Parts: sequence; C-alpha cells; structure tokens
Amino acid sequence: MYIRASLALVGEGLEPRQGVCIGVSADGLVESIEGWGSCPADSLGGSWAVALPQPANAHVHSADGAFPEFGPELGLHDLVAPPEGLKYRLLGSLGHAETVASIARTYWAAYARGVGLLADFREGGGAGCAEAQLARASLPKDMDVLVLGTPGPGFPEGCSGLGLSSPLDYPPSLVSELAARHRPSLTHVAEDPVNRAMEDLEIAIAARFTAVVHGTYLSRGDLEALAEAGVGLVMCPRSNMWHSLRPPPVAEALTAGVRLGLGTDNAAWSEPDPWGEAEAALLIARQQGLRDAPGKVLEALLIGGYRALGLSPRPIEEGLRAHLLLVNGRDSGILSALDLRSAIVKRAKGWLVARVDGPSYVDLSSYRAPRL
Repeated sequence: MYIRASLALVGEGLEPRQGVCIGVSADGLVESIEGWGSCPADSLGGSWAVALPQPANAHVHSADGAFPEFGPELGLHDLVAPPEGLKYRLLGSLGHAETVASIARTYWAAYARGVGLLADFREGGGAGCAEAQLARASLPKDMDVLVLGTPGPGFPEGCSGLGLSSPLDYPPSLVSELAARHRPSLTHVAEDPVNRAMEDLEIAIAARFTAVVHGTYLSRGDLEALAEAGVGLVMCPRSNMWHSLRPPPVAEALTAGVRLGLGTDNAAWSEPDPWGEAEAALLIARQQGLRDAPGKVLEALLIGGYRALGLSPRPIEEGLRAHLLLVNGRDSGILSALDLRSAIVKRAKGWLVARVDGPSYVDLSSYRAPRL
C-alpha cells in the first residue's frame, strides 16, 4: 500500500513534511516516507490529503451514552456522584445487553472519529469491565481500548487498569495499594473546589497514580507538582463547562511541563470526539493568554494522551505500525492555512476521509457503524 499526501505530520515531534509518499508493507509497517514522486499511479490519497497520527481519547465514561443529555437542570454531584447520582440509577435500570450495546455505540463513535486509543472508566467492578470487553469485541482490533475498572464484585477480572471516581472514596493506604497493583491507574482529581480543598491531589500524587483526570481547580504549583512526580493529566474542558464548572487551567498545564492528554468524559453529554476537545482547549488557552498554544494542544491530542497513560503513541514513522488518518486538507482549508497547527486543531474533525490501521484502509467519508 502506498499513500500520497500533500502534507504529513511525521514522528513524535509532529514535523510537517510536504509532498510525501508513505509506503506500508503487507504486514502493516511504515516502510518508507519519501517524496511525492516515488508513489505509484495507483496510490491512495492524493493532492487533497493530509496524513495525521491517530489521536487518543484519554478519558471516557462509555455506558452513559445510553441516556443522552439527561439531567440538564442538575449539578455535577446530583448527576454523577456514586452511588446515588442520577447516572448510577439510570445505569442500574439497564439490562446486560442494553449496557453492552450502549458501550459499543460509544466505541464505534470514537473509531469513526479516528481515535487510536480510548481509556474507558467502567463502573460496576469486574462485571462492568466484562461488559466493556464484550463491546470491545465488536470493534476492529486496531483501536486500543483501556478498560479501567472500579473496585467492586469481580474486580479486577476483565479490567486492564484502575479508574477511581475519587481518591477520597477510600483510605489513603488502600488508594496507594490499588494504584500500585493495577496499572495504568487513573483517578478524578480537583474536578470541583470541594474535592480540591480535601487534598485529593496530594493523595493521588502520594499514591503515584499513572495520571489524574480533570484538574479543573489546580494551581500552577499543583501542576508543577504533577510534572515533578511524573503523573500525567487528562483534561476534559467541554465536560467541565457543561457542568457549570470553570474552564480548566489549560494554559498553565501546557506550560508547566505536565504530560497532558485530552478526554471527552461522559458520553451522555459529549460525543467521544477528541478533536472537539482539542478545539475547546485551544480556545480556553487563548482566553487565558497563551497565544502560542496550537502546537502544544496538537501535541496533547496526538501524542500526549498516550504518554499521560504511560503508553506509546502512534506517530507516522518508519519502522512503526501504520496508524494514520487522511483528512481532506483542500476542502477544509488546512493546506492553504497560514497557521497550519491552528487549522488542524480547528478544522480536521469535520473532514476525516480515511483511517489506515496496519494494512487495512477504512473509508470514513461514507462510513456507517454497524447497527447494534
């Protein structure tokens, strides 16, 4: 397989390279990244194409998508606080097959948006992880899904890591034990001012979680402490704003040296589209005074989400497996943009044409997920 593109972002540094021919071997490895003229006549892509790595969606609650837009009049705790939040009552009303189907719909929606890695917080202990694994089995194998479970019946059977609602829910010694035993380990932190005042961040850092989620009420010093401890941060700005919280400190996070990824949080209120999250993060960073944010946001989207979770990203690079997206850069305006990185963050999401996973090529321009 050969892929012709007017522009590709190459390597973990996301180096813009003009006029490329990407050669993919029969076993799915990127064999070569050469000049445009080396591509045979029957190559995929063309002058319209921009080749991008597949982004990570580093935080999702998948089953919530069974109840789109529920409870708009309620605050965050009334909606999602375990065990009595409306979300948990609604999830409890679903049968097994309905739960698996709702999770699968979220996974397929992420796949259609080009996601290479999705980290799913699953409620319900081992049973919740088992439902996610059943949903995962319906997907092509080349979108990685991390099923992060919560302590409960059957945990950690079927879980590929730990996802806590809050480190305040358990004694600190148990939190440290859980975070050490189940990797990767993630927890919500500082999503609201009350939890931050109760020092949830300090507990998470002491327990050495792989990453924390939200960080909406973290200070510059808090972010630097995360960076020093080597703990990643996953921000979900659209979710924070929907729940009438303040925008997260995106500008500070982008400049504090923390490993930053992006997530879309609850599928009930945000489609699992990390491109939309990246655009929101860029707008917030600019509002917070950071004018050189586009490149940093693009790195968080395409590289940082993997790194925050302690995993390898999916750059377009010789010798690595081919995991890339083709975007219509001509009609989106990306190829004529004066600020390339801003254009990709803001415009790519609506113009996805195809995803390449190893030797397979999936046309997304007319893509329809299977009926579940």
